[in-house]
Amino acid sequence: YPGGGLYRNLWLVKTAGAHVAHWGMAWTTPAVTKDAATVNVDFVIENDSPDKVEASVSTRIYELGADGRGGASPVATSDTLLVDIDPAKARTAARSNLLTIGKPRLWDLQHPNRYVAVTTIDQSGKIVDRYETPFGIRTIRFDPDQGFFLNGVHVRINGVCDHHDLGALGAAINSRALERQVQLLQEMGCNAIRTSHNPPAPELLEICDRLGMLVMDEAFDCWRSGKHANDYHLLFDDWAEKDLRALVRRDRNHPSVILWSIGNEIREQGEAEGWRLATHLAGIVREEDRSRISL
Repeated sequence: YPGGGLYRNLWLVKTAGAHVAHWGMAWTTPAVTKDAATVNVDFVIENDSPDKVEASVSTRIYELGADGRGGASPVATSDTLLVDIDPAKARTAARSNLLTIGKPRLWDLQHPNRYVAVTTIDQSGKIVDRYETPFGIRTIRFDPDQGFFLNGVHVRINGVCDHHDLGALGAAINSRALERQVQLLQEMGCNAIRTSHNPPAPELLEICDRLGMLVMDEAFDCWRSGKHANDYHLLFDDWAEKDLRALVRRDRNHPSVILWSIGNEIREQGEAEGWRLATHLAGIVREEDRSRISL
């Protein structure tokens, strides 16, 4: 059922020498009340040019409409950060308490409100890069006795394990088919998806953000011990860390994602090797994102 070949969309991204790194923006909302939300960002700016770069970086945040377009006026604007980056280097910056949004419109299952952060890099008065990051403002919490809370409200998770293929339509990505699938699940009373057993297509997460569906984002179907002759166990040692970091960096700004899964039906579970690998993989996830739980 996984399919073969190129069954998802691919993009070739052309940038200026100075640009926001691929999946280089990480937005979090550590403090949220009905009156204001604090928005923090960690970002990486890369310089792939042969010369030293002097640039300014700034961000504006807009409300995101149902049509995927930002509002006419920003709801928050950052101060401008001046950066100097040597050739073929990257500059990582953490900007705590970067922005405050008054009277935030929270993301929840009934009202999946979203914002978009537009970050620009300016050199000598000219914008050389423009990077858009949709995100949502919400709080999540797991209590060992009472369960899951979204924005302080207890939510019973009614989830399904959803494989990436689309039944009779096959494995090739089809955005409308994914949207219809999510809508049918919601009509059944479902409010959560576990992406069995592989990283989801980015189109699915955008749909879940927009329609109000919770997601457990899953990385692996196996670790070192494979289930079939040619599955991921052949690649695990060389690629597991790279792939896991890429997954978290790609998906960490989606408000629908509330959990990371480092594997399913893992044959090493219950063994000493399994505990060691699980600790290692969970540690990688926590290095990339401290705002969610890793299972």
